[in-house]
Amino acid sequence: MRNPLQRPRALLAAGAAAALALTAAACGDSGESDADVTFWHIQNEDPMKSTWAAMADEWSEEAGLTVETSAIAVEDFKTRLSTQTQAGDLPDLYNTWGGGVLAEQVEAGLVRDISGLECLDKVNPITLEAYTIDGKVYAIPFDQGVVGFWYNKDLFAEAGITAPPTTWSEFTAAVQQLKDAGVTPIALGAADKWPVHYYWTYLSMRLVGLEGLQAAGEAGEFSDPGFTEAGRLMAELAAMEPFQEGFESATYGDVDGQAATMGEGIAAMELMGQWAPQVQRDASGTEGPGDALGFFPFPAVEGGPGVTTEFLGGGGGFAAGAGAPDEIEDFMCYLLEEENQARAVQDGNFSTVAANPEEVLPEPTPEQQMVVEAMATATGTQLYLDQAYPPAIGSTINEASEGLVLGEITPEEFVTMVNEAWADEQ
Repeated sequence: MRNPLQRPRALLAAGAAAALALTAAACGDSGESDADVTFWHIQNEDPMKSTWAAMADEWSEEAGLTVETSAIAVEDFKTRLSTQTQAGDLPDLYNTWGGGVLAEQVEAGLVRDISGLECLDKVNPITLEAYTIDGKVYAIPFDQGVVGFWYNKDLFAEAGITAPPTTWSEFTAAVQQLKDAGVTPIALGAADKWPVHYYWTYLSMRLVGLEGLQAAGEAGEFSDPGFTEAGRLMAELAAMEPFQEGFESATYGDVDGQAATMGEGIAAMELMGQWAPQVQRDASGTEGPGDALGFFPFPAVEGGPGVTTEFLGGGGGFAAGAGAPDEIEDFMCYLLEEENQARAVQDGNFSTVAANPEEVLPEPTPEQQMVVEAMATATGTQLYLDQAYPPAIGSTINEASEGLVLGEITPEEFVTMVNEAWADEQ
């Protein structure tokens, strides 16, 4: 599916200044840096935090340059990157999900065009789509996958559920069955907002289809009644009280958050991306559900054109600031060497982006295999809306999703909020 933001939009160009420095820990203050290269990423837990640092150290010794690596929690990262984008001051190498956020940075002249990077042949071309704007590539990928329901088979069996639901009515029936069995059906970190928007996005995908969603994005208006219906179904789900106690203030990855609730076996399922199993372990300090962990696609909604082989998804990549030294391309290619891709896949539990997966992932874990199989069946994909659309639109969808699930706004008010944000952008 073409990203609706990959078209010219009027933005003032801003020059890129020297990259902002942070301390090697996640919470440094901005200021001048003596480092030759600044590197921001969001894997702020081991083992991947140490793995990126090790790769940076290895390359810096070989290149004769110093790299200042900053591991930043996701929400802090988004805030800081937004601030730096507005200031025209991006790090030399930084995490990106592509889509509309990257497009705005590109249109402002803040990102390096890496289309000529020879090592791009080491990755599957499809993994470059989210980072391709007006035919040019602006980031290297390191992870690619899809969002679906990760579920605890043991808790499903405890509730007498013998197979994952395939339709929305089956899904809500399973939720009630879990509640009746005394099992918390769904883990949710509503305080972070973005995990909540997955529900509205998927319901919209099922009710208006990918083409309908794309048309709405290009028009800058959600006028199809399916968008309001998506909100109604989401509100009905929330009214069933399927989430863990305290979900309103829970984050995604913190202790007692969404991932930890799944990792500790408290909730039966969570709607999350390919990274979920590793975060479940990291956040809970346990081995997670282990062999009991399963995966199923977001269900179809009766009467809607969307099908279960159409996935919300994306991955992670690294873009280079326009002011980065030329050596940054060597660093990017170093990260894409098959040996280093294999280290990242193993330590980060990522899904491989390699052009030759067998060289990077000869023996996938069961969790990785579930994602590989889901991607193999995909007939269409949609990038997360808070990344696919301009930041103002994405943040409004996230805020409206939280408001809807908390009962603070109606489905009609949800659509009005987003449409007003679109109108302000035009």
